[in-house]
Amino acid sequence: DTAGLDGGYWYRNLREQVRFAEVIESLVEAGHRTFIEVSTHPVLAMAVEQAGEDLAVTGTLRRDDGGRDRWLRSLAVLHVAGVKVDWFTQLGEAG
Repeated sequence: DTAGLDGGYWYRNLREQVRFAEVIESLVEAGHRTFIEVSTHPVLAMAVEQAGEDLAVTGTLRRDDGGRDRWLRSLAVLHVAGVKVDWFTQLGEAG
């Protein structure tokens, strides 16, 4: 529901304390090991990588580098890190 994403929401988002590190640490403590930053420039991925051992971290886009090829390269990063990727779903029979 995006009804609450008004000007007040974005103002609070910019003005209130962000607890990014606390959230990532609690996710790692809960056993999460795969993180995908969904943004146009994955600047937070490096901070996530520092949150624990054996984490698979990638972004989905890069500035001026989007689209299917970028997406597949991001999935390849996860694959190399040991994350199961459903390549058939991504590539179909041609893959």
